[in-house]
Amino acid sequence: MTNRTSDGWSRRDFLRGLALTGTAAALGLRPEPGMAAVEPPPETMRLRIQNNGSACWAPMYVAEPLLREEGFTDVQYVFGNGTEVAKMSREGAIDLGAGFSAVLMFNLEQQQPPLKILSGLHVGCFALVGSKRTRSVRDLKGKTVWAGAVKNNGPHIFFSTIVSYVGLDPRTDINYAWVDKNEAIRLFQEGKIDAFMALPPGSHELMHKGIGHLLIDTNVDKPWSQYFCCMVTGQSDFIKKNPIATKRAVRAILKANDIVARNPELATRTLIQNKVIKETEYMNTLPELKHIPYGKWREYNPEDTVRFYALRMRDIGMIESNPQQFIDQHTDWRFMNELKKEFGITW
Repeated sequence: MTNRTSDGWSRRDFLRGLALTGTAAALGLRPEPGMAAVEPPPETMRLRIQNNGSACWAPMYVAEPLLREEGFTDVQYVFGNGTEVAKMSREGAIDLGAGFSAVLMFNLEQQQPPLKILSGLHVGCFALVGSKRTRSVRDLKGKTVWAGAVKNNGPHIFFSTIVSYVGLDPRTDINYAWVDKNEAIRLFQEGKIDAFMALPPGSHELMHKGIGHLLIDTNVDKPWSQYFCCMVTGQSDFIKKNPIATKRAVRAILKANDIVARNPELATRTLIQNKVIKETEYMNTLPELKHIPYGKWREYNPEDTVRFYALRMRDIGMIESNPQQFIDQHTDWRFMNELKKEFGITW
């Protein structure tokens, strides 16, 4: 059955339009001279990409027509979240995915899934929203915070790195409300929670309702805005067997970052077409995608991100490896190093 958006586009129309007119031209982008045309074709025509339902992963979905231009004729989005990813990786059910940097690192060390970090995906997206009783992160000592419904999930791990950076111990200095998101919003409105970790479009929804104020906006506040929020991963066996396909796929995803930066409206429609968000969420998601600095991926070395979070997480006992040990075991920068030359990146 064909899904139509409110502006009359269907997913099939969208993909056909890009295929007929050329992706770059259809999106108003200047075509880049790439190596794809002279490289050997991918070793496999099938690519299975992890879908975790996060709106900030918009480039992963916008990349679909670009992936087809790279030679993938069978592009599948496979849902997998949390602990499911490690199991799916061991079973070879997904080829490429992404994850929030610190959460990804925590899971790589704790669960040892056969995954390698390949590149950065995008900067920013998380926000820490405070109540009127809190003016800074240090004010949260002894206060109650919502950082997800369960311990060691994305919001909790990221929040832990934030408070440890300012000298607090997330294990002893903070009280947590382990409730679902809707209950947390209610408690926040009632003044029973002093800070709220928000993912897109959560912070925009809260601000729109006049609830709280931003303590940390990782899109603009240093040091968080200087490191990748999410990073691209590859399943180890897939990488080993399909190095050409891996490089082509990473190229398409990185190009999609620029598309999302230039055309967040199209990216938001793509999320709806892929059922990542509902049509009713369009007006909340669009401002978030406009705010996330997708285009900055060219400026940052992904290895710096791993080093930054490894130091924070080791200090609070979330990982045991030092930064270099973690990099040696869990990353593979070969493809990014090759693509740097093509994209004119000099870091």
